[in-house]
Amino acid sequence: MQCTSFEYLPRKPEETVLYRVIAAQLETFLARQQERERPTPKFVEQEFRSFLDCGIPVYGFLRLHCDDCGQDRILAFSCKRRGWCPSCGGRRMSDTAAYLVDRVLPWVPVRQWVLSLPFKLRYRMAYDSELMADILNIFVRSVFGELRRRARESLGLKRAQCGAVTFVQRFNSGLGLNLHFHMAAIDGVYAANSEGQPEFHELPLPEDAEVLQAAALIAERVTGMIERRGLENEPDPLSENDPGLASLYAAVVRGRIATGPNAGNRLAALGGDRIDGDSLEAMSSPRCAAAGGFNLHTNVSIGARDRERLQRLLRYAARPALALERLSKLPDGRLVYRLKRPWSDGTTDLVFEPQDFIAKLAALVPAPRVHLTRFHGILPPPRNGDR
Repeated sequence: MQCTSFEYLPRKPEETVLYRVIAAQLETFLARQQERERPTPKFVEQEFRSFLDCGIPVYGFLRLHCDDCGQDRILAFSCKRRGWCPSCGGRRMSDTAAYLVDRVLPWVPVRQWVLSLPFKLRYRMAYDSELMADILNIFVRSVFGELRRRARESLGLKRAQCGAVTFVQRFNSGLGLNLHFHMAAIDGVYAANSEGQPEFHELPLPEDAEVLQAAALIAERVTGMIERRGLENEPDPLSENDPGLASLYAAVVRGRIATGPNAGNRLAALGGDRIDGDSLEAMSSPRCAAAGGFNLHTNVSIGARDRERLQRLLRYAARPALALERLSKLPDGRLVYRLKRPWSDGTTDLVFEPQDFIAKLAALVPAPRVHLTRFHGILPPPRNGDR
């Protein structure tokens, strides 16, 4: 058997702006945090150090040999981290989307539901995984309840089952800390037919009033849960246990500079004068609603046969925080991160001092053992050996 002839071009992470900035600035950042008696958590520090080893053969590699053509290739180990490594995040994005399309999501319509949350909750959820899971459960139950209500009223189905996959994103387009949910939900319900077999029933498009009702219900349920638990009046546990991480989270959530002499000031921007990209969502578009600081978007739907577009949607929801091609360096040493789409105030790029850029990345690292992809209803999570 003849091997296909092609030229293998290994990536060279050490030549990228991202790698060079982290390699040059990391030790200074860690030392300054230590001097302020706000040491960087070990899981965050390890994220950076593992990235500096990722794709570099001197830190470990596989030697691959082809018996047919006799060629050898060196494949450097990757860090496999979940924060912002563009290579590992991109590979995980592609694998996850392909797995869901091929093995999980049935050939039925799928609708995206995106829930954004108030600033106070974004900060708390960034470190409180239990609160994040509880709010996600409220989101899922509210959406499933809305689907079942519409199934009863429009189709007369009394017992219906729903399914969805949710991606927990910690970032926005400007590398801000904005924990929110992207849910890919089956756009309909399953119910048993006369023979007891599951049968899919597509639902009509949700009306704007129904989306607003769902957003208001989510806001009411989350607010009620917080009041019952007394979280509004509870001291911030992160500030007490890890003041360094708390200060980073608080600054990055608000789009402020986190470290150095300009701490607390707004980031510099090109083409505009506002840093809060979240308020620039197109709330005037159909099937989008806001209630009590909660924004719900559900105007994207994928047809049953359009598997290519479905995979693109899942790749978008599972994408890593950072895109290498949008990061560049100015002659004065500052960094420029180009937005994928201009914000409505005209902002096209964000400008960072190197140390504050490191702080931004530090805030985006998820805590260990917190699942960022969740399965709900009739859609099963992967089993050992599935992927």
